[in-house]
Amino acid sequence: MEKVRVLWSGLTGRTGREAISEVRKMDDIEIVGGITRRLTGAMDFDLGVGCSKWYCYDDIANPLKARPEGFDVIVDFSHPDCFEQVVELAVRTHVPLISGTSGLSNRQMAMLYDAASRIPVFRGGNFRFKVKKFIDEAVELAKMQNGYFTLYENFYEGKSLPSETSKVIQRRFGEEVGKTIEVHSLANLPKKGLPCDWRIDLGTELRNNLHCHTEGFSELAHDVLRIAAIMPKIPRSPGHLWSLDEIWDGLRV
Repeated sequence: MEKVRVLWSGLTGRTGREAISEVRKMDDIEIVGGITRRLTGAMDFDLGVGCSKWYCYDDIANPLKARPEGFDVIVDFSHPDCFEQVVELAVRTHVPLISGTSGLSNRQMAMLYDAASRIPVFRGGNFRFKVKKFIDEAVELAKMQNGYFTLYENFYEGKSLPSETSKVIQRRFGEEVGKTIEVHSLANLPKKGLPCDWRIDLGTELRNNLHCHTEGFSELAHDVLRIAAIMPKIPRSPGHLWSLDEIWDGLRV
């Protein structure tokens, strides 16, 4: 089986470190290179067979200095300061981009939409399959009953709120159910394990019946890699950012 080759931006970060472990369990995808702020120390990471190329963000911004090649998709879980170099690299090399970096400015989002007119770009408010299934169930139940709908989300201390997941839920309730859902956000869980917790109140009959809890980065890394495995098959859709909802049927879950 020919493997999909991933260049991972932010490979020494939390999600990238877990991806290094998760990819070893998969037979259709491999991480062949990483992008980092500093090469010092990065070469010490045990990336396994196939991953031997490291690049700095300053280098990839200069096509004459470094010419990354031999990959099919770029995954970016890094920092807004590095975002523009990664997008420019994806456009220059004509490969799909999975954008998971948070805290982007309006100008950077505009840049991402512009890139989407040239290459396939995934930028979902949610990457986790477990959360996707939770949202789907909430939407279907909301279609069957009236009342007030409330989302209670709680995260580890320091998390930016409201979450991207809550925005996805609000959008889908509006577009598919024609209803609104009120969001209450907290970030008072212990930081260890970086937990994320969602509960949806769909009225008195099913009060607090829907619950989803995620913890750590291994599950996130696994799901991002599964998305990366099918991104080379996704067509370019001018100015459109792909989400988990749209590629769900193509995933092996």
